Amino acid sequence: MGFKVEINSILRSDDYPRLEAEDVCAFEKTGSRLFFDDIPIWLTKMDWTALAEIRIMSQTRVADKVSGQFKVCHVYTPDEQKALTEIFLRMFGWE
Repeated sequence: MGFKVEINSILRSDDYPRLEAEDVCAFEKTGSRLFFDDIPIWLTKMDWTALAEIRIMSQTRVADKVSGQFKVCHVYTPDEQKALTEIFLRMFGWE
């Protein structure tokens, strides 16, 4: 018997086509997850394309779902996006 929980430093979603610094956005993910909320984390698309640095402002876990809000701290420039996406694909793109 046990309980599986994922602690994430990356929020992956295809729900944010346009972002600007200081935007506050809602998110929702399935699974037993917790996101770091005291340091900035990464926002990527589901294909690991780097989008922005964000800070989780609130999160609530109910059953098999977590929902909350994040604030956009920095939106990546095209050069930053390219470099970070290559790193994320190398590190995590095997799934």
